[in-house]
Amino acid sequence: MPRLVLERPGAVRISDIPGLTFDAERVEPVVGDAKTSSAEDDADVFYLIIHGLNSHKANPNVRALSVGLATRGKRCVAFDLPGHGACDKEKGDVRGIFKGKEAALDRARRALRSVGAKKVVVCGSSMGGALAVYCANELRSEEEFEIVRVVLINPLVKMKKAFPQAVLGALWALSRVTPWLEVSPRPTDKIDAVDENDRPDFDDEAQEQCDADELTWKKGVSLRTAVELYDLTRHNAGEKEVECGLVKLSFHVPILLVTGGRDDVVPPGEAIDRARLAVSAGGKAEHVKFERAGHSLTLQSRREEFFDLVAN
Repeated sequence: MPRLVLERPGAVRISDIPGLTFDAERVEPVVGDAKTSSAEDDADVFYLIIHGLNSHKANPNVRALSVGLATRGKRCVAFDLPGHGACDKEKGDVRGIFKGKEAALDRARRALRSVGAKKVVVCGSSMGGALAVYCANELRSEEEFEIVRVVLINPLVKMKKAFPQAVLGALWALSRVTPWLEVSPRPTDKIDAVDENDRPDFDDEAQEQCDADELTWKKGVSLRTAVELYDLTRHNAGEKEVECGLVKLSFHVPILLVTGGRDDVVPPGEAIDRARLAVSAGGKAEHVKFERAGHSLTLQSRREEFFDLVAN
């Protein structure tokens, strides 16, 4: 497979966004490039790219998506979530410790304001998918930005283990004392199939590009991060299924759910069920599955087809 394309000089412009207390960048087509011209009605739309756990805005996996979209005429804004990337600009920002959905929303809001965005497509992968649901609902209700579409890529909908509220409360308190305590190993997308015919569609060389990235967090999941993920997924779930964040959002904004059929990191069943529920309740949701792909849809042989789908 060809290597991930992380830049296209002369066709795609990548620039840091100044004036923020966290790292953010805009990735956009060079004006006048015939290969990256976009439709006029897309000219004032920005794609807000929300990365997943342990990643950052310029991780090869994330950057390849931004460049792929810019190649197709889209303007992108990507930013580092709290606890991700260099963490060298904002006081109290510590690598490996995610400080919650509210802090992520604040960064998303400030990144969009910094580029003068008015219309937004919110695009999130894995943990970023859960944050995309949360941020899109919140930003839509604030009415500062028009949310025109939401793209969820193998989104985290439900944690694999369930805990009683009392246990979660105790873990929350402990996470404030020892936030860095490692509670689970680093998730990995790679699946080692015994039968070669059963091997998933996975790009080992692209994974090596991601592994070589110095700012990608290589350690396990911290207690503070895990507790915040429980809070995020419980918030999105709502009290009843029909009140979950994805379903509520689908009544106002079209949602594209894209999943990998071989995703073992975030099994797609929960997200697919919510998308079906949204449709049955009268919402606007569409589901597309890449049958042999795993958790990261950028790390597969059909990634250009995936980029086309997200950009369409």
